Amino acid sequence: MTIHRLLARACTRSPSVTPRMGRAFATKTTPPPSFPTIPTCPAPTCACAPTPELPKSFEIDHKASLNGLISNYAQHVLVCTGKDDWPSRIEEDNGGDNLAADLRELVGPRGKFNDPFHNISILNSSLPSSPPPKQRPELQTSSVYILPQFKYVPYLPRVSFDSAEALVRGYLQPDKLHPMHDGLSPIHRDRLLRKPAYQNLLWGVRDVREVVVLICGHGGRDQRCGIFGPLLRDEFEKTLPRRGIEVLKGPVEVEGGEGLAVAGSVEATWTGYAARVGLISHIGGHKFAGNVIVYLPPGLRAEDGKAHPLAGHGIWYGRVEPRHVEGVLKIRTQVKIPQTENRNQNETNHAQAQTPPVNPKPKRRKPWLEAAIVIGLLCAFPPTFLTLSSEGTDNRVTLNPDTFVPFTITSREQVSPTAFILTVEPPPREKGGEKNDEVIAAAWRHGLWSVEVKQPQLQVARDYTPLPLPPSPRQEQEGEVKGDGDGDGKLRFYIRRMDGGEVSGYLSRLQVGDTMELRGPHLGFDVSANALLDRLPGVEMEVVWANRRREDCVGCGEGGGKQGAIVALLEDFRWRYGDRFRYSCTVDEEGSVIDAGTILRSIQVSTSAGPGSSPSWRFWSRTSPDISAGSPPAMSANSNACTYHSPKNLVTSDDRDPPAGTGTEQCQCRDGDGNRIAGGKNLLMVSGPEGFIAHYAGAKVWGARKELQGPVKGVISQLKRTYPTLGEDWLVLKM
Repeated sequence: MTIHRLLARACTRSPSVTPRMGRAFATKTTPPPSFPTIPTCPAPTCACAPTPELPKSFEIDHKASLNGLISNYAQHVLVCTGKDDWPSRIEEDNGGDNLAADLRELVGPRGKFNDPFHNISILNSSLPSSPPPKQRPELQTSSVYILPQFKYVPYLPRVSFDSAEALVRGYLQPDKLHPMHDGLSPIHRDRLLRKPAYQNLLWGVRDVREVVVLICGHGGRDQRCGIFGPLLRDEFEKTLPRRGIEVLKGPVEVEGGEGLAVAGSVEATWTGYAARVGLISHIGGHKFAGNVIVYLPPGLRAEDGKAHPLAGHGIWYGRVEPRHVEGVLKIRTQVKIPQTENRNQNETNHAQAQTPPVNPKPKRRKPWLEAAIVIGLLCAFPPTFLTLSSEGTDNRVTLNPDTFVPFTITSREQVSPTAFILTVEPPPREKGGEKNDEVIAAAWRHGLWSVEVKQPQLQVARDYTPLPLPPSPRQEQEGEVKGDGDGDGKLRFYIRRMDGGEVSGYLSRLQVGDTMELRGPHLGFDVSANALLDRLPGVEMEVVWANRRREDCVGCGEGGGKQGAIVALLEDFRWRYGDRFRYSCTVDEEGSVIDAGTILRSIQVSTSAGPGSSPSWRFWSRTSPDISAGSPPAMSANSNACTYHSPKNLVTSDDRDPPAGTGTEQCQCRDGDGNRIAGGKNLLMVSGPEGFIAHYAGAKVWGARKELQGPVKGVISQLKRTYPTLGEDWLVLKM
């Protein structure tokens, strides 16, 4: 069984391939496909959802060839979550307590069962898990699909790590190792081989006999998939029944789940009148959305009774739009694949079938389907070009929110084994880049802002917030401490390379002199972060910095000696502002973490009165540097009358919404009697990876095609229940 990567193209191309420069080797001839082909996809005959209009900052690549772009996978493992979206890194879902995280810990790049020649892709899916077995209703379990083994494992208890290891040892590992492993020790080879005895530890495993349609809908990773995924799912679910194919919804009810696998062979003859449709997490190639994989179960036969040529395989292709779905599901249509899209040369070897099925000669075969699910998967889609393109990058030299502008890396400072600081500068003034100084200076005056950094190969981008620049010699001489440079347009970024990080991994390979493409600035909340301590003498600030390793924060809390770049910056702030600025660090490997007590101490909550009573905390005055203990003054801002100071209104706010006004004179805050006051708000800001934010303040949510703050949950929500007035006097911002 193999995964055929037949990513359909959105435009025609020449069948010839230009060899790489400098390669004198003969190129391998692409073998002909083992199935007939057709040149184009059938046009739709019924109404379908329109192709969605994407935001200006995103585009679909309709020009690149799709052949050979996707890495080979031996298996796709679908974790049934019942949810339509997840954090960007799915292992951070639910604060890191999830099956995908457990499996990646075992078979990921650093896992003890990792095999580089047996690539396993762990994905989350919107398909629901089966309910616990009737004999153990109290058991918390997860379910998974294993493809193209076409197995469904309904019960993986979450009470221990043993079930995840049993899944890996019993089903996911190969039963025959790659020849490159011949030199390994017997113990090492044995650890990488499948052990069927582990299968007996998992209950109710059954064969998958329905077609499985998988659509990338990972909006938490990329908006393109978040927009296309739900639309394509709806279109598949609407069109399938019209073609006589039942759409199965709800959890799989497993009979006889007492510990034995359900009897039956996946090789049994099956005509294919049922399907399951689900959204899945990131599988690669956001710029080719929508991405769809269709798995056809073994035993699927054509109308003439012969084995279907793609039974037991998965067909993977991209750039699917709602108008293509009818062609995907066309009935009584001969199964043919566009010759230009054949990707058999990139098949993934599976332990149970090292080669694709051998088919009769085309002139003797009549593989018609009574209810075919394949035709649209195997046809080329017509072109649709978006107006926004990266072609403008070379034409634009001023930083702007619409196109990417090349900045040059002038400095790279490694601050830990996984973290580094890049300093970049804009195009030279003589080439038209003089306006960058104005754009960047205006962004610094606003306060919180970010830029998108582009990964050009994958056409994805991530937001990064610039670090304050060290004072220039002129600023130091004149006593300025703005920290936003000397009008030269330079930017500095702190970057941590993450395992599997598309953009951070790309940036980690760049060196001084390389180009880094930026788009922005994107203005965040109108909190003048770099000016608060300078302009408002009554404001205090405390930073609690969480680190995984001590080398990430060298010098923090050590009272002198060597300091990392970030610690040196924090020390500079402490020197400038004295008692009004404090910072501390926690280190995971040393057992220090940010907990509820850390948060309470940082906002100076006194717990002596006990839970449920009115807490006493340090009140940070906006008009006087004096700090007084006790409850806030009676005349405090009415949160409901001040849009961006209202926790309720903040739930549906986006940090890129138009600002209500920067500066107290423009603030529309009012007291309890409705009188205008120079308002203010204590701010509790949580910044970090999505899983970190979700743990302490709850995850951000998607709505109206943008990322919203969402309700406050997690650790801070628990504190608000214990100390109710905390929610009124502290505004929680998820950065």
